[in-house]
Amino acid sequence: MKKVLLLICVLCFATSASFAQPKFASKVGKGIVSLNTYDRQGNLLRQGIAFYVGEKGEAIADYRFFKNAYQASVIDFSGKQADVNLILGADDSYSLVRFQISTKGNTVLPIVSSIQPMKSTVFVLKLTGNGTMESIQATVVDTAMIQGKYAYYTLDQQVDESFVGAPVFNASGALLGILHAQIAGKSHVLDIRFREELKVTAFSNSSATVALNNIYIPKALPDTPEEALVYLYAKSRSAGNEEYMDMVNRFIIAYPNNAEGYLRRATPLIDLTRFDEADRDMQHYLSLVGDKATGNYNVASLIFDKLRLQPEPAYEKWNEDVAIQYVEKALTLNASISDESERKTTETKCQILKAQLLMNKKDYDGALAIYEILNSRSGGAPSYLYAISVAREGRGDSISSVIEPIDSALAMFGNPLPNEASSYVIRRGQLYANAEKYREAVQDYNQYAYLMSNQVSPVFYYERSQIELNARMYQPALEDLDQAILMAPDEPLYHVARATLTVRVSLYDECITSCQNALRLNPNIIDVYRILGYAQFQKGDKNAARLNLQKAIDMGDETASKVMDTLFAK
Repeated sequence: MKKVLLLICVLCFATSASFAQPKFASKVGKGIVSLNTYDRQGNLLRQGIAFYVGEKGEAIADYRFFKNAYQASVIDFSGKQADVNLILGADDSYSLVRFQISTKGNTVLPIVSSIQPMKSTVFVLKLTGNGTMESIQATVVDTAMIQGKYAYYTLDQQVDESFVGAPVFNASGALLGILHAQIAGKSHVLDIRFREELKVTAFSNSSATVALNNIYIPKALPDTPEEALVYLYAKSRSAGNEEYMDMVNRFIIAYPNNAEGYLRRATPLIDLTRFDEADRDMQHYLSLVGDKATGNYNVASLIFDKLRLQPEPAYEKWNEDVAIQYVEKALTLNASISDESERKTTETKCQILKAQLLMNKKDYDGALAIYEILNSRSGGAPSYLYAISVAREGRGDSISSVIEPIDSALAMFGNPLPNEASSYVIRRGQLYANAEKYREAVQDYNQYAYLMSNQVSPVFYYERSQIELNARMYQPALEDLDQAILMAPDEPLYHVARATLTVRVSLYDECITSCQNALRLNPNIIDVYRILGYAQFQKGDKNAARLNLQKAIDMGDETASKVMDTLFAK
């Protein structure tokens, strides 16, 4: 009995020691907070622990609490709640997030400046649900190094899982790390100084990229304006307009005299049809930019992008003539640049943009004149010859005149043709097809497929099949339609085209199957009922033929009425 009582006393003592409150607990407790993260719909995602490590609301938490989070907030010891407004950095491999809280005056935990020795006593602390502190005492039994400068401590016991992400202090109350993982009956602590690695950069490492991409709370910008601009450029390709504009707004707040920020913000403003605001930003950009020639070129280019990519709704202040005025101003300013190479490069760039603007307003003569001058000055260039072909086509020149510059461009590439010649080959093929030179067109389409190593789209196979059909090359046309359907089986157009071809060559069973596939995908294609009815009649199924032809007639197909009269008049 005494042995049992003694054992109970030992166990009670061990438990009491494990949860003994260190003297500094009440002091550092104000810097520890409860963390809540939320999903896209605002539902609670996870709950955990976080703590302050910087004067400007900088805090640390385990990355696993933040994964897939769209919002987050913290609650301090007094029950006061604050939102997480920025992610400052993250790492997937070491499961750490550095973030910023919207409030000020938070209690910042003191941080150790050196690695803790073996056999050191440490304390793991967290807030409980009622605002009190809970702690566990442990001992450092091993230390590994990360990147040669950060410690990864092993403790002598496995701390309860609810403490994962909790701050770990030395005996003096200085923060040494975050409880990181539990492995083989022991707990591990990541050096808090590792937070210095958690930054948003223009080119993050893979661990940071994975972690940041899995958190949907706004991210901080890199530390320098140059790197921040590179970061913004990269994000402009993937971020939505509102998200991207939020980043640019923060850039402008941080660097109000950096002209580039205002030009960057104009782009999403245009996408959101907030044209007056975009125009103000562009004028502000012009007032700040140092290189006025490039500045005017950039404004003209942005207006051109709006006109060609987003013609509606129109904006009364912007048209091709306005953009050309900016180009002309850029050319005037550029003329005074002393560096001849820079001056010629900028002039060429401006002339190309002016020609593109003239093409957009259908002034093909003006555009052609510029392209011919540029081509002559360069000694001949495939890109200018391509543009000359397009301009000649626009003003209605003969097909031979339109194809001639493409022939010249291809001759400049030499034989065998390189991959970059593919766009010239397919253009000539399209021009031949428009001129009803179908055999020549097929040859160019075949050459294009070869240059592309047959890595082409179902649209390509469909287009080539229609040219082959016109060239009476029925078997290749059927094979191309089969390939288009294989790649895009849910596109009814390809099934309709196959039905049209197969009925033409009297493959009535295949025609009926293609019609049924097309109607399964879209039962409102009128032509299919007429083709199906005709094929069924040829197969001897006159009742079904009559029903489908009548269906086409009821849907407004006048040709179906003529077919009905012809077939059933026999």
